Amino acid sequence: MLDATFHPRDLPLFSEDLDLISEVLDVVCKARGLSRNTPEAEHLGALIIQLYRQGAKDSTKLTALAKAYL
Repeated sequence: MLDATFHPRDLPLFSEDLDLISEVLDVVCKARGLSRNTPEAEHLGALIIQLYRQGAKDSTKLTALAKAYL
């Protein structure tokens, strides 16, 4: 029997997850005056995904965390 432990970063993101992440990215980019097609926004998106996978699933909390990191 295969004894595999799944880490949250290995689980797929579904459309509902991506919708929330995209909303948060839009809010934070707007607050910082960033265009979504900049390297800074890409970095921010990766950070938001990481925070989401670590358990920050509430949009308000996720937004606040993302704003605090940058």
